[in-house]
Amino acid sequence: MPAGPQETSARLLRAFAREPGRSVLAHVETPDAAWEGGVAADEPRPAASLLKVPLALAAERAFAAGDLDADATVAVELLDAGGWGPEPLRVLRPGLLLAAADVLGLCLSLSDRASATWLLDAVGIAAVRDVVADLGCGATTVNEDREGAGGPLVGLTTARDALRLIVASQDAGRYPLTANALRHTVHNARIPLGANDLDLRVAHKTGSLFEVANDVAVIDCDAGTLLLAFLTEKQHDTLVSGYEMGICTRGLLQAWGLAVRHARSLS
Repeated sequence: MPAGPQETSARLLRAFAREPGRSVLAHVETPDAAWEGGVAADEPRPAASLLKVPLALAAERAFAAGDLDADATVAVELLDAGGWGPEPLRVLRPGLLLAAADVLGLCLSLSDRASATWLLDAVGIAAVRDVVADLGCGATTVNEDREGAGGPLVGLTTARDALRLIVASQDAGRYPLTANALRHTVHNARIPLGANDLDLRVAHKTGSLFEVANDVAVIDCDAGTLLLAFLTEKQHDTLVSGYEMGICTRGLLQAWGLAVRHARSLS
């Protein structure tokens, strides 16, 4: 007798998390069923660029409150963080003025360090921590690290907290810029690999540290919704880890008979 979707899903999550240093949490909702399963879902792991999400939400709150002008401009060369690999903004002509709202979009869609540093200076770390607390992400820590490769924010999170962050980011009524940016990322890997030949729009932000690959997504389907969080650390090959996220994603979609409409993810 074929295994049901719950049994198949649990097996897929265990297969992904078979190696040390991996966490996963999945939540499925369809008109007929709701299911959640995970492995080490409450284990704190390096958050990496996931922390750009509460930073962006803090900026949108500041825009709404009038504490930060979304139309305030900064010359692109003033965003240069310097010293840590390629800077995407260096392809733009010096003197080009970017609005604060543009900087937020680049922070997420490119996972741009320089843009994130400017936003952090504008809103302050206390505002980012307030977002994390307000969303109930009690296991998530946020600290400044202006000099490290993972900067300007570093900390820990769990798969469960990461799902709370991605769900909040898709509240287009309250956070329209963030929701839009995560639907128009230039990076496509990990979770979307499991659905890239289906009828789908991927909204997805990537960012990694040494031995760390994370991806968290809301996948909207014709017949339901799949929420997924993959966190890893101490991985011997982050490309392999990302590929296995895609394999797990595809299996979950097939197990529940979900036809993907569009996905929004961050990693």
